[in-house]
Amino acid sequence: MLRKATMQDVPRIAEIIVFGKRVAYRPIFNNDVVSFNELQVINLIEEYRNNPILVDNMLVYDDGIIKGVINRTFKDDAVEIREFYVEPFFKGNGIGKKLIQQVILEARTSKRNKIFLWVIEDNLSARKFYENNGFIASGKTCFIEGTTKTDMCYELIL
Repeated sequence: MLRKATMQDVPRIAEIIVFGKRVAYRPIFNNDVVSFNELQVINLIEEYRNNPILVDNMLVYDDGIIKGVINRTFKDDAVEIREFYVEPFFKGNGIGKKLIQQVILEARTSKRNKIFLWVIEDNLSARKFYENNGFIASGKTCFIEGTTKTDMCYELIL
């Protein structure tokens, strides 16, 4: 079931995001200090609790266990996906597809023209997922601050 996230969900959301980032980004950045010292569940929980507005546009996939999270920002004519993670143990079960389809439905319903997001160029599995769900690389890129890695903008025009 998809539903709006609540503050009670924050510990589980933080766990999914932290572990999702470690699994996805450690092989790309090869930086254990960031992956295991700086990226901590308790720090993310604190950030959300200190800024509850960060949870306002978040959806979770919850079938008794929260298994995925997607956070989006509604702009004038677009929706930006800001965070999108499925618990690594549950990947491949259609959870990500359900979350992205919900955002597509909301964007269409609210008359937005497109959905966009930024994805690390080297994150090939995420790029393949987005492409399989209708997103295309827009051609916009930028360097990720403090690294030599590139972020790519992907868009789905509605």
